Amino acid sequence: MLCSKCSARIVPVVAVDIDGTLGNYHKHFVDFALEYFRPPHRVATMYAGEESFKQWWLREFRLGEKDWHDVKLAYRQGGMKRTMPIFPHARVMMNRIWALDIEIWVTTTRPYLSLDNIVPDTVEWLNRNAIPYEGILFDEDKYQQLVERVDPDRIVAVLDDLPEMCLAADEVIGHHVSIMAATAYNRDVPWPTKLELKEADREINRRIRAWWKQHV
Repeated sequence: MLCSKCSARIVPVVAVDIDGTLGNYHKHFVDFALEYFRPPHRVATMYAGEESFKQWWLREFRLGEKDWHDVKLAYRQGGMKRTMPIFPHARVMMNRIWALDIEIWVTTTRPYLSLDNIVPDTVEWLNRNAIPYEGILFDEDKYQQLVERVDPDRIVAVLDDLPEMCLAADEVIGHHVSIMAATAYNRDVPWPTKLELKEADREINRRIRAWWKQHV
């Protein structure tokens, strides 16, 4: 399919969140925070999405907001994002959908404090894990930024682990495009389309093929 004005080739778009969707951010951060303080902390329960991650952390660690921000800053300054474990099937899924001739935009929310190493650490994580992508968006309003860059009609899927981000995607894109990535850390969160990565892989493939069938 070609643009009628500029003759550029037009392909469908898939947007995929990084932390908590492709990478096991919650466990990685909690493990770091448990060892950050002395004496080391313990938690009685693991985060399941019933409240915000910050609210859960403050309650389980029995610490204040300053401690939360201190440990978040230390995590980012220490380049911990580079060593975040990747979820099983994430690499396979990303390369499978990339092979269907699309644009992949990876997304992440803007950090509490902007640091010079955030972008290179994120790029390094993507490269280490062989994640293909067309562009990266860093913003609290990352899906608003996405629709300012690409036509919403081209966006066939947004994969994210957070309900507020899935809702934001549906609102700004204008139709139910979101898929919630089902993990242990959002098991208590309901969503119309909530799938584990293997299932999300199949659903995104189905949507891409349907888009091509409609537009070719």
